[in-house]
This record gives sequence, structure tokens and C-alpha cells, in this order.
Amino acid sequence: MRTRRDPLVTTTLGTSRELVSFHFGAPGGGEKAYVQASLHADEMPAMLTAWTLKQRLAELEAQGRLRGEIVVVPVANPIGLSQHVLGQFVGCFEANSGHNFNRGFPMPAPPR
Repeated sequence: MRTRRDPLVTTTLGTSRELVSFHFGAPGGGEKAYVQASLHADEMPAMLTAWTLKQRLAELEAQGRLRGEIVVVPVANPIGLSQHVLGQFVGCFEANSGHNFNRGFPMPAPPR
């Protein structure tokens, strides 16, 4: 298993967040599957399922039983996961602006 940490843009000085992905199998070695959970950070059952899948994939990889590549992102919205109101996750909308995390994001520049 390889762990990849991609930093996310932050608007608050002194803070940082990252998107963590877990990679199993051989990159470019056949079929590839991508699994993400909790795009809306309050989706706890999906996060638990992805984390359990990650543990099982680590076992299978150690046994040499994986073909292709599998990428698992158990927490696809770490910013939303950090927002709590009265003990509840508010995972779909950014607390200060009310913007939906899954809308209006900048597109990356085209490859050169």
C-alpha cells in the first residue's frame, strides 16, 4: 500500500488540509478501480465501509492476490469533516459561505 497526500488550498493562515488516498497493486498494471467515500462529509457509513475495504485490500496485497490497481479515498471531503454544529457533521455546505463543496470548483489547467 502506498499513501498519497495531496494538499488542499486553505483560506485560513496557519492551517492545512490534505486529501489522503491509499493505492494498492501495481500502477499501470492492468485494470484500475477508484473508490471514494464521504463526498458529503456526514456520510459516515460510506466512510466506515471504505476504511474497512482499505484494511482488506492491504491484506490481499500482502498475500499477492491483487491484479491491477485500486485507489481508495475514505474521506473525500476533509474540509466538511472538520465542520460540526451541535455535535452533528455539516458536510455538504461550507459553514461560512453556505456554498456546496461539490459545486463551482476550479478546473485544473489543461495538460501541455
